Amino acid sequence: MASDRNILARAPEPDPHPDLTLDKGLHGQGVGRWVAEDKHRLLTTYIDAARAAAKKGFAQWVYIDPFCGPGRMQVQGESITRPGGAVVAWRQSLASGTPFGKLLVGDISSEKVEACAARLRASGAPVQSFIGPAEETVVQMVRAVPRNSLCLAYIDPYNLALLSHPMLAALAELRKVDFVVHFSTMDLYRNVDMELDPERARFDNVSPGWRQRVEPSNKSNLADRMFADWSKQIQSLGFEFSEAMPLIKNTRGDEIYKLAFFASHDLPRRLWKDVARGENHSLF
Repeated sequence: MASDRNILARAPEPDPHPDLTLDKGLHGQGVGRWVAEDKHRLLTTYIDAARAAAKKGFAQWVYIDPFCGPGRMQVQGESITRPGGAVVAWRQSLASGTPFGKLLVGDISSEKVEACAARLRASGAPVQSFIGPAEETVVQMVRAVPRNSLCLAYIDPYNLALLSHPMLAALAELRKVDFVVHFSTMDLYRNVDMELDPERARFDNVSPGWRQRVEPSNKSNLADRMFADWSKQIQSLGFEFSEAMPLIKNTRGDEIYKLAFFASHDLPRRLWKDVARGENHSLF
């Protein structure tokens, strides 16, 4: 992909709604640079790589984001603001010549999803918004997908407990859907030992029944075995993972996410593998 085609290589366009809420990170000091430099770069690069495939035999290309946030973010240490994931995805689809025919965005916060939808509409996007928990909104989103559409589901929950298997299973009912999923390994590594306590149950919806399948006696690699168990549950839905699974790290170099890509067909997995191969090339 030509570097000048990726919208992240350009200066961010002005916020069409500067009066609306921003994503300023967990502590209000700004999100990490890795959000744009890694997460959004991989997303936009994949959208561009998949542009030709999205044109072949599909009624529409549909973008699905049940954790959309407000559509605009403040990066720590910057005075400017930047587009959020859904806005970045829309603008990249335009730049790649294959605009999404529909963007389905949701968030549990009405303020955030309304801000995201307003910013998308200001860019001319055909957006439909949903307010509520992702497990509920994805059911509505699936119903809103036109027949014979190719879907790209971008799943970036605020913590691992929100990455529910029922949510992914509902999206898996779509005939043609590719998944980009942010799996919070930092949350997993920090908390998996405590989640062996059934009274906590934070991860029980992520991979239902995992305690019965993952032997807890050896805790040295418990997190890795829990991730492997989650992967098997995804495969049981009829999907295979790309061999490439980039690790997203914070400014201290600590791993915070695995960026998992899975699809039911080989072509999107091969495209993602090519995209992830260049993961260390910064656009800024």
